[in-house]
Amino acid sequence: MDQKTSASYLKVGMYVSNLDRPWIDTPFLLEGFHIKTEEDITALSKYCSFVYIDPSRGIGSSNSLIKKASSKATHYLEIFLQGGKKKTKYEVKTSTKKELPKAKFAIENATKHIANIMHDLKKGNDISIDSIECAIEPLLDSVIRNPEAYAWLTMMQDTINYAYSHSIDNCALAIVFGRHLGIPKQELKTLAIGLLMMDTGNILIPSEILNKAEKLSEEEYETIKTHVSHSVDILRGIKGVPEDAINIALSHHERFDGTGYPSGIFGTHIPIYGRIASIVDCYNAMTSDRLFSTEKSPYSVLQNMYNWRGTSFQPELIEQFLQCMGVYPTGSIIEMTSGEIGIVISQHSTQRMRPTVMLLLDENKKHLLEYRTIDLTKQFYDSNGCPLYIRKGLDPDECGIDPTEYYL
Repeated sequence: MDQKTSASYLKVGMYVSNLDRPWIDTPFLLEGFHIKTEEDITALSKYCSFVYIDPSRGIGSSNSLIKKASSKATHYLEIFLQGGKKKTKYEVKTSTKKELPKAKFAIENATKHIANIMHDLKKGNDISIDSIECAIEPLLDSVIRNPEAYAWLTMMQDTINYAYSHSIDNCALAIVFGRHLGIPKQELKTLAIGLLMMDTGNILIPSEILNKAEKLSEEEYETIKTHVSHSVDILRGIKGVPEDAINIALSHHERFDGTGYPSGIFGTHIPIYGRIASIVDCYNAMTSDRLFSTEKSPYSVLQNMYNWRGTSFQPELIEQFLQCMGVYPTGSIIEMTSGEIGIVISQHSTQRMRPTVMLLLDENKKHLLEYRTIDLTKQFYDSNGCPLYIRKGLDPDECGIDPTEYYL
């Protein structure tokens, strides 16, 4: 079977069987040829974003986009996004308060395992699929029981090591989003494996580039982009990793309008798990405090991401993501119409504009002597007798409130 491969990953010895455009639109005389020199690769890269290679007639590619591996498993997702029914319907099995200790264990367990995995990778030791699944399974079970606990469990973790926390956040949120989309549990595990491991190739990027606070040069950015192929190589070296998980590593930086990398593929040519991963990765990056970027409120990030529908993200998927997270996601800091400041502590699946809020500051922005919790699905009024609503979301540094100090 021909392999669809980014022009960035071509090597001497491959046999090119087809292009991403008609042969007549290129200067290549033969419709099918062996790559014999680096000049051949340069010429192909000039005209093509990706090509098809025949591994039976030359060397194969470890970085091919294998669409057939996921087409049957995820076809129902494409149907659901166009107005079909969810394949699996989940119910909340426990309260957020009761789930917190189990969620805390899941985060600590995942952190321990991913640290060991990264240590072994750096040492060149073999990694087993069992070690990855051990990191994922408590997290998977916790989020399936109660996805509301996600926002709280991510705030509980030690975020000193961004690489570890980002991988775990990606994994947890992918499960939350996949649960919302009705993805069956076994496939949720595949999604989680891909999100947890998709950036492991960063261990081969020089730290001075990876951790640079200033804007990267063009050459440095090209170096950063190689983490994709490194991640794919790592995952292909672990026996038992599903092809769909490998495709996540390969395609999570692709963009719906074709402006991503490494292949520049677009629309539904991007595997759907890759489209999901790009949304999750972007949300987590923008809501995290990093060396080169301060965290933004979930509210403002979701607004920006919604504006990028049709360009960076598939419109149907980003709309589902907003439904999943709510207009004001759990953990968001908000200002009420009364001027009071609070934090969103839980959502209502059918009334996303009316979450449950813990009020922390009064209308003069002074700390309340006793915090007050209100469920906005019920009607509340301010001191003037006017109905109480959320006026806007706030960034964390606007009012000096750290959401991690307010656990249920």
